[in-house]
Amino acid sequence: MKEISVLEPVFYSEFRCTGGECREHCCKGWNIVLDKPTVNHYLNSSDAEIRAIAKTNIIKTKKSYADWGKISFSQKDDCAFMDEARLCSIHKKLGAAALSPTCANYPRMQKATRYEIKQTLTLSCPEAAKKLLLNSNAMLLREKKELRARELNAPELNEEGRLINLMCTNILFGCGSHTQQGLYGIAMLFLYLEKLENNEEKYAKAEEYFASVLHSVENGEVQQLIDKIKPDYQLQWRLLLRLLNYLRNKKSVRGKATLQRYVDNLYSILSDIADDGRVNLPMQRLDNAWKEKVAPWLAERPHIMRNYLQYRMYNDGFPAIKTHSRLANLYLLTAEWFLLKSLVSSCVAQDGNITEDDVINVIYSFHTLTKHDRLSDKAFLNEIDKTKVNDDISLIYLLT
Repeated sequence: MKEISVLEPVFYSEFRCTGGECREHCCKGWNIVLDKPTVNHYLNSSDAEIRAIAKTNIIKTKKSYADWGKISFSQKDDCAFMDEARLCSIHKKLGAAALSPTCANYPRMQKATRYEIKQTLTLSCPEAAKKLLLNSNAMLLREKKELRARELNAPELNEEGRLINLMCTNILFGCGSHTQQGLYGIAMLFLYLEKLENNEEKYAKAEEYFASVLHSVENGEVQQLIDKIKPDYQLQWRLLLRLLNYLRNKKSVRGKATLQRYVDNLYSILSDIADDGRVNLPMQRLDNAWKEKVAPWLAERPHIMRNYLQYRMYNDGFPAIKTHSRLANLYLLTAEWFLLKSLVSSCVAQDGNITEDDVINVIYSFHTLTKHDRLSDKAFLNEIDKTKVNDDISLIYLLT
C-alpha cells in the first residue's frame, strides 16, 4: 500500500454552490461537454421532460469517450436544462448522481504528483472567489492521508521547485497587503538563485538568503528600495492598454459582461492623455487612487490580496511554466497583479469608492476570461509577453 497526502485549503472544504442565488451561474455562456454515458443516460431517461430536452438540445460530437456531446444553449445563453428558478432540472429530477462529470466537479479541481493530491477551486466561480477573498483563513491547508494500492499515475514531485514555491509563498505572506514588496522580494531571491553554483551548499545558501529577504520585507527595507525606483509610466500605460484591448476583443463568454464594466472604466482613464502624448496624467491618477483609497482599504482587510497571491502560489505551483525562466514567470504574475490593481483603482478614480463586491467581480471575471482553461491562460500570458522591454527585470517598474 502507498500513502498519499491530500491537501485542502479551508476555502475548498467550506465551498457550497449557491445555486440560483449565484451572481453569475455556471450553466451559462460556455460549452458544457458530456461524456458518452451521460449523453446516453439523458437521451434514454425515464423522465419524459429530460428525454425531450436531451433529444432537442444535445449535440453529438463523438470526439472522444469523454467528449461525446455538448449542450446547446437558449437565446438567453442558458443551458437547456436550466429551469425558471435558475436551477438544474437534471439535479432536481434525477439527483446529483446523474450530473455529467463536468457539472458534478465544477469548480473543483485537483493537481497531483506521485504521492500528493492538491485540491483546489477555479476562481471563475464567483462563490469560490468570494470564499477565498473574504475568509481570513481561506488558504490554511488541511492535510489528510489516504492508503492506496499504488502511487498515482502522475509526475514525481520536484523537490527544488517545491522549496522555491514555499519560499515565495512565505515572502508574500510576510508582506501582508503590500503585495509590491513581496513581488520585489521574490525578484531579489530569483536574482540571487541565478548566481548560485550547483553544489552541496546551494540549498543552505538559498535558505539563508531567503531569510534575509523575508526580514527585509518585514522591516520595510524593501519598500525603501521600491521608493527609489522612478516610475516608467509609458511601460505601465502600454501594458494596460494592450491587455485591455485583448480583453475587449475576447469573444462573449460567461463573465465578460461583468469584467467589461471595469475594463471600460479603466480604458476611459487611460485615454485621457496629454495633447503631446504624455501618459503621466492617467497613470498618476490611478496611482493616487491606489495609495490614497485602495491601499488603506486593503490594509484593513489584509487577507484579501494575501489570500489571492497565496492561492496563485498554491494553485499554479509558481514558478511553474517550464518554458520560462523564474524571472519571466515572475514578470507574468506581476503584470497580472498590476492589471488587477489598476482595474480596482479605476473604481475609486471614477466612482470614489471600492467595495468587496468590486474585488470579487474583478477577480472571478478576470479568471473566467483568462484562466478557465489552458488555452485561454496561455493566450493571455503570450499577450503579456509582447509588452516586455529589455528583460524580465523590467517588472520592477510595475511595482512603483
